Amino acid sequence: MKKVTVKIISLCMVLLVSLSAQAFVQTQSDTATAKRPNVIVIMTDDQGNNLGYLGNPYLKTPNIDQLAAQSIRMTNFHQENKCTTSRAALMTGKDSFRTGAWRTSKGRSTMRAEEVTLAEMFQGAGYKTGHFGKWHLGEAWPTRPIDQGFAESVQLKTGGIGQIADYWNNDYIDDTYYHNGVAKPYKGYCTDVFFDEAMRYIKEVKDQPFFIYLAPNVAHVPFIVDEKYSKPFEEAGLVKKQAVFYGMIQNLDDNFGRLDAFLKEQGLSENTIIVYTTDDGASGTSFIGKGKDDHVTKGWNMNMRGGKGSRFEGGHRVFANIKYPQSGLTGDNNTLTAIKDVYPTLLDIAGISYPDGVKLDGRSFAPYLKTALDPQDDERPIYINYYNPKRWDSRKDASVIYKNWRLTSATELYDIDSDWSQVNDIAKLHPELVKKLNSGYDAWDKKAQQLVRTDIVRFVLGDKQHREIIMTGQDHWTNNGCNPFRQDSARGLVKCNGPLKVKFINSGKYSFTLSRYPLYTAIPFSTSFKERTTEPLDNYFAAQNARLKVGEQQLEKIISGDDNQVTFTMNIDKGEMDIQSWISGQLLDTKGSSNKGEHKVAPAYFVTVNYLSE
Repeated sequence: MKKVTVKIISLCMVLLVSLSAQAFVQTQSDTATAKRPNVIVIMTDDQGNNLGYLGNPYLKTPNIDQLAAQSIRMTNFHQENKCTTSRAALMTGKDSFRTGAWRTSKGRSTMRAEEVTLAEMFQGAGYKTGHFGKWHLGEAWPTRPIDQGFAESVQLKTGGIGQIADYWNNDYIDDTYYHNGVAKPYKGYCTDVFFDEAMRYIKEVKDQPFFIYLAPNVAHVPFIVDEKYSKPFEEAGLVKKQAVFYGMIQNLDDNFGRLDAFLKEQGLSENTIIVYTTDDGASGTSFIGKGKDDHVTKGWNMNMRGGKGSRFEGGHRVFANIKYPQSGLTGDNNTLTAIKDVYPTLLDIAGISYPDGVKLDGRSFAPYLKTALDPQDDERPIYINYYNPKRWDSRKDASVIYKNWRLTSATELYDIDSDWSQVNDIAKLHPELVKKLNSGYDAWDKKAQQLVRTDIVRFVLGDKQHREIIMTGQDHWTNNGCNPFRQDSARGLVKCNGPLKVKFINSGKYSFTLSRYPLYTAIPFSTSFKERTTEPLDNYFAAQNARLKVGEQQLEKIISGDDNQVTFTMNIDKGEMDIQSWISGQLLDTKGSSNKGEHKVAPAYFVTVNYLSE
C-alpha cells in the first residue's frame, strides 16, 4: 500500500528559506487558512537548450524568455540523458535504475506500480492532479498516469507519435489520445491540444490547489509543424528538418504565451509555481553536424559537446526554470542539481512530508534557492549511465558530475569551468581525482547492475477489475538485436522478437488474441508489405500460421483469408512466466506469385489478453 503523509501547514507563517530548512511553507496573512501554491511542471521532449534567451541565433522565444526572466534559472541542472529515465527520476525522486524504467524500450520502460509518484504525493495532500501529453512510463494498468496519482489524464502513449503503442496513424494533427484511458479524437496540433486540455482542467479545478504535469511531445521525431512556423527558418537558410524542429519550438513558445495569459485571466498567476525543463539534450537535428567524439561541427548547441544520449555535457545539462512568484526570487542559480531533486524540492515548497519508508536519491534544493550553493562547496557527486543490455559492463555512456569536474567513460576528465566544450582531457594531470570518482561510480554502478540485469517489471494479468491488457512489441524483452517499437515495424514486418514478461495474479481461463495491427484498425495479417505507401506495391504478405507460447504451453492455428486476429484460449496457473508469439507466411509479389520463395516469420506485434473466468 502506498503511503502519503501531509505536513500540517500553520497559519500566517512566512516563507522560510535557510540551509537547515526541511520545507518551504507559504501562507497569506489576510486569510483564515494557508493558501497552498499551485504547481505546473512542464517537461518538453528532446528540446535541449534551444531557446532564444540561451543564445540560439535562429530562435526567438519571447514568451519563454519572459518566463525565464521571472524565474529562478537553475544553470547547472542535469537530466539522465534519455526520455524514460529522466521522467522516471522526476516522478519518483530516484535514480531511474531503481524504478524499473531505465531504458526507452526492450521491456524496460515501465515504472514499477509500487513507486510513490510525485502526483500521488500531491493528491494525498489534497491537490487536484492532471497529466497532459507524454508519459512513457507504462501503457497498461496499473502503470498508466491514471493509476499513478493523476485524477485526469490526456495521454500520448509510448515515447512519441508513430511509435507502436501510439494510436494508429497519428501524425501530430487531429490525432487520437487517451483521455483517462479511453481513446478520444482531438482537433488541432498536438502541442496546442495538450496546452488546451491542461487549461481546461485547471479551469475546472481552480478553486482547489492543483498539480499539473504538462509534457508536450515536441520537439521529438517525427518533425511535423504547420509551415507558417517552419518557413521563416527555411528562408533563413536552414535545412528542412532543422527548420521544422525550430518551428515546433516556435509553436511551443506561442503556447507558453497562451498559458501565461490564461493564468492571469483566471487570477492564478501569483499563486502558481511553474517548473519548466526538457528531458535530455537536443536531438542531432537541432545542430545537424556532429563529428568525431560528439563534437558539434555545424550548427548551434550552446558550445557544448554531445547531444541527446551523450555522456558529455550536451547530453544531460539543460535549462530548468522555476517561476516562484511567492518567493520574490529570480535570476541565475548555479547550484549543482539533477532531475531527481525536483521531487523533494516541490514537496518542501508545498509543505508536504516525504513518503514514509521511501528512500529518495534526490536532494531538495529548496534551501539553496535564495543563496546558491557553490559547486566547489558541494561534495555530492551525480552519476549517469544509460545502461545497454548488449554491453552491461560498458562505461562508454557513463558520466560522473562532481563540482566543476566531469569524468566520462571512466578515463576522460574535464574541468567544465575552464573547458566548457570538453576539448582537453586532463585525466593524466589528476590521477588521484580520477581514482576517487571512479571508486564512487563503481559503488553506485554495482547497485545499478544488480537491478538492471535481474529486476523485471512485469505486466499484471488476471485482475478482476482490469481483465483486458494490451501489450505491444515495444515491450519485447530482448538483450541483443532490435526491438519492434515503431508502427513501421508492423508495417514492414520487422523480424525482431522476444518474450513479454507477465505475472498472472489469478489462475483461470484466459484468451490471447494475436494481431499484426491494433484490433481497432481491423487491418488483416495478410496485407501489403507497407500498407500506407502510395507507390506501386512490390510485396504482399500472405499470413499462414500463428503460434503462441505461454509458459510451457504452446498452441498453433491456421490463418486464412482476411483474418485480422487469431485467438487462443488456455487455462493458466497463477505465477510469473513469458509470453511469445510468431506469425509466419509467404512474401509474394503483387501478382500473387512467390517472391524468391521467401518465408517470413515475425512476431504478433500486438497481444491482447483477457481474463475470462476462475
